Amino acid sequence: MVRRSAEAWRKLFEAQARSGMTVSEFCVKRGLCTKSFSRRKKALGEAVQASGRSSFVRVEASPSPRAEADEPRVRLRLGRCEWELRGVPLDELARLMEALA
Repeated sequence: MVRRSAEAWRKLFEAQARSGMTVSEFCVKRGLCTKSFSRRKKALGEAVQASGRSSFVRVEASPSPRAEADEPRVRLRLGRCEWELRGVPLDELARLMEALA
């Protein structure tokens, strides 16, 4: 059994997220136990919350630079991933984020 540091696990979690593979696919490809992967991910997530570090993702609403695009724009960033949502009513987005929390 290989012992990994918390940082090594975080790098694996990030690699899995970037890969586009499911946890099962990623674990099979890397020779990891799916249960251990999921257990460590949950444990480290709880440790982050207990440490007082925020688990929130930075969300920015910005006005459109074009006059014809007066719809609300929201830019979401998580690590190296970035999404921009246009025309989504902010109250609906807030309800969705609350449901996902």
